[in-house]
Amino acid sequence: MNVFPLKVAQTPVRVGSVVRGIAAWLCVALLLAGCANSAQPLGDVTVDPVVISPNADGAADIARITYRVSTRSVVDVYLTDTTGQRFDLRRGEVRVPGTTYNLLFNGIAGGRLLPNGDYTWYIEAGSQIITGPLRIEDADITMPRISEMSLSTTVFTPNRDAINDRVYMNLFTTKAGKLSVYAEDADGVRYDVLPTQGQLKMDENGFFEAGRWEFDYDGGIDLGADPPPDGAYTMTAVLEDAIGQKDVVTRPFTIADSGRPMAEIVIQPNGSGVEWEGVYLTPKVTLPLSGTIHFTMTVRNVGSVPIRTAGPFSDANTNADDCYKMDENRYTKGAIEEPGVWRVGVDFETNTGGDHPWRWGVGTLAGLDVVEHNGSPLYYLAPGRQAVVHGCVQFTRIPPRNPFTIWGALIQEQVEIAPINSRVTPIQVELVEP
Repeated sequence: MNVFPLKVAQTPVRVGSVVRGIAAWLCVALLLAGCANSAQPLGDVTVDPVVISPNADGAADIARITYRVSTRSVVDVYLTDTTGQRFDLRRGEVRVPGTTYNLLFNGIAGGRLLPNGDYTWYIEAGSQIITGPLRIEDADITMPRISEMSLSTTVFTPNRDAINDRVYMNLFTTKAGKLSVYAEDADGVRYDVLPTQGQLKMDENGFFEAGRWEFDYDGGIDLGADPPPDGAYTMTAVLEDAIGQKDVVTRPFTIADSGRPMAEIVIQPNGSGVEWEGVYLTPKVTLPLSGTIHFTMTVRNVGSVPIRTAGPFSDANTNADDCYKMDENRYTKGAIEEPGVWRVGVDFETNTGGDHPWRWGVGTLAGLDVVEHNGSPLYYLAPGRQAVVHGCVQFTRIPPRNPFTIWGALIQEQVEIAPINSRVTPIQVELVEP
């Protein structure tokens, strides 16, 4: 009675042993197959041509190195010379199956063209290494050089006040090649710098002739863009020849007081931009010949940087208006036009001279900040502040058209008259003989 249960119990034991044995054999077989594959992952390796002459003549300048992997692998590609010195082309690169990898070798390793001679190439993945010969001949080993790089200023203030608003770079290159210049901040953000027009030319491939080149950086403000923020920067010049050899030169500089200047004419209590004396309900005034019209204008700095201004200024103590006769202009008062300077101006219809001949400084000296520059004072209206301008014009002759229109404006000299500040509060003036 005890035999039957024992036989029944033995049957599944023997079957289970067989199953486990087969499973173990399959696991070993698969493991061995996987090991075999992982030990020899490289395939379809080619290097063509094996003799290169990297001199940019279009013939055998580059060797194409091609390979595939059968499993995920970490791959090194390198050369050795006859002394055994190693030159890495790729090191520790992860490669996956299903992709053909191509590496174009132009004779350059570590940023330099290798000398003419015999080399051995290596492609290494795990324990597998495939090698072959490579020869370099007729190489153009002359390195490109930037032998000189100078900056016009090390403190760049892109704010359109005409004081260090630009950085000019002077470069001298010893070999034709691609020349790029850029400013870079501490976070690696780059700002491209373009060359100025000169006698040297670029060819159809963008290669600069060897020689002296000038680059001009305005921070983008000439195009109305916000310039880069204040901080420490590096100006970098890169010269790359036709082979791919590079020379890199850097210079440190600082950006300070950066920003787009913006100012507006403030609306006066009577609702106009320019408050003309004697003009109330109708935009017209009648004056005797040699009569004078006075005005009040208020300017507010609505930007993030100070705006520079220059005289003539009203007297803050007497509040007396600074008056022009009709045939006078800013030059007769010694107030020459200055790039970047803000002034208020008045112009008139049939004026045949320079635009807005009658100009005044923004505010009074008492309300402006003074900065010394090269031994001379410069005057600035700080952000958020406003200044009142009083002025007058004496009409000492009757112009060709009478009555005629006059108007006010806020001018940034040799930069622009913004539409919002142009032809403000035009009125008609009629002159009559006494």
